[in-house]
Amino acid sequence: MNRPTVSIIVPTYDRVTLLPRALDSIIAQTFNDWEIVLVDDGSTDETDSLAWDYASRLGPRFNYVRQSHAGSSAARNRGIEAGRGRFVAFLDSDDEFLPGKLERQMKLFELKPELGFAYSDFSFIDDDGVRHHSAFDCKAPLAREVPFEEVEPGLCVCRGSLFDVLIRGYFIATIVGMVRRELLGRTIRFPVGQSYAEEWLFYLQVARACQAGFVNEPLCLHHFITGSLARTDKHRNLLQNRELLYRIKATFPDLSRSQRKAVHRNLARTCRQLGFEAYRARRYRAAGRYFAESFRYETRFRTAGNAVQAAMRWTVAQATEPPRAPDFANASEFTRAPASCSEKLEAS
Repeated sequence: MNRPTVSIIVPTYDRVTLLPRALDSIIAQTFNDWEIVLVDDGSTDETDSLAWDYASRLGPRFNYVRQSHAGSSAARNRGIEAGRGRFVAFLDSDDEFLPGKLERQMKLFELKPELGFAYSDFSFIDDDGVRHHSAFDCKAPLAREVPFEEVEPGLCVCRGSLFDVLIRGYFIATIVGMVRRELLGRTIRFPVGQSYAEEWLFYLQVARACQAGFVNEPLCLHHFITGSLARTDKHRNLLQNRELLYRIKATFPDLSRSQRKAVHRNLARTCRQLGFEAYRARRYRAAGRYFAESFRYETRFRTAGNAVQAAMRWTVAQATEPPRAPDFANASEFTRAPASCSEKLEAS
């Protein structure tokens, strides 16, 4: 059996109504030397029947893998192991590739064989059904700060280190990346246990290991799915992102001073946001600890004042309210999240 050029990893969990759109967008690619690795992460709907239908149509170009529910990171990692292609690309089961996605990125690799990684801009459809042409222009201005050299119209090679920009904040969506398989080795994988912004750490590891380039045009279409946790549970997302930032610190212990400062700035902003949330919920002890954590990573006297105010509120509450369970009965909130915060504490 000939080895395909690109393995496209598609993790899915209970998305049988949306999955055909994703798979059909691969079949419609203008570059045809690919295989699909569909990883069913323990779906309880009719995904299995749909998968076998595509398997009967595509034959050896379709690899169906089923596992117990373990999350999208574990599913993508399983797909990396199961794929045979010289390059690895990713597509979430509720999104789609635009027809020239693989062709444009493979053209960049052909022109610059020293590249190990290529990404791109993408379009997205928001919660109101409005289509936006460029995520880089609308949602990720940091992407426009990457220095580059254009080798052909729209095909760009990053000048300097992509890692230096990416460490400041993530702007590379999972679905836009394509990586040489040998670069991943046995160690570069998605962080299992993360369910928000997990692609940030993955692509940081990739960017640290190779020279990168990008296609300066949208090659994918992302759909915001109403009701998904990643869209609706702000508190959970902040906690997950905070945990991820600590993982980044642990994964790259040799960060330069400026790189470490960028991570600490994100940690400070996130902890400050968590502090505001806790304060509004009258969880003053938790708020004070979050503000103190924020101050540790970014010295802001206003944050110190927030911590003091929260501590005073907690002291008053302890004296005037009946005993109740501690703020952190759930210890996971203090395991070791980027958010902007212009909010002020509510007036006393």
